[in-house]
Amino acid sequence: MKRLITALLFAAPLFALAAPVNLVANGSFETPAVGPGTWTIVNSAAGWTVGPNGLEIRNNVAGSAFAGSNFAELDTSANSWISQALNTIAGQTYSLSFAYANRPDNLGAASNGLAWSIGGLSGTVGDNTDTSWATFSTTFIGTGSPMTLRFAAVGRSDGYGTSLDNIVVNTLGAGGNAAAVPEPESLALMLAGLGAMGIVLRRRKTAGKT
Repeated sequence: MKRLITALLFAAPLFALAAPVNLVANGSFETPAVGPGTWTIVNSAAGWTVGPNGLEIRNNVAGSAFAGSNFAELDTSANSWISQALNTIAGQTYSLSFAYANRPDNLGAASNGLAWSIGGLSGTVGDNTDTSWATFSTTFIGTGSPMTLRFAAVGRSDGYGTSLDNIVVNTLGAGGNAAAVPEPESLALMLAGLGAMGIVLRRRKTAGKT
């Protein structure tokens, strides 16, 4: 029993390294880098498929980021969209959350609005004149196949739309909280620690016989 307790004490810090992993790549649009006080329209961005009208990424222009330095808008010179395929486990529950806000210089509710969809779920946010960041969240069930997460500008196509930031998809555990999944580096470290622990226990056992 003492050996088991010792093993658990050795392993505990390694398991503590595990943290919820965001399944969305580049969910805060920090890639590509954009200088403070500047903005750009890109036709591609890490992790995302970008619609033909591009993706606008801003850094402290017409608002500021909800998380990190950058945030996005999908009404560039005209309404556009982005999407990303997420690998899912059949029957597994996932949480989706993202932040949205309208520009301080917005042109009214008819100019604003952001549509989202994943699997059979969809909705619209931001079709108002609120300029402070709000967070939308929901849950969905994995299909076991890649599921497409999509966002699109749906207001008047005039270059003034709803901003988007901090898109997160987590696996939910039994208690409804984001499940802690080890990063590959943390998992390797944990396995190495457990292996070293096994060697120590075996040496103690061998020493006890001599």
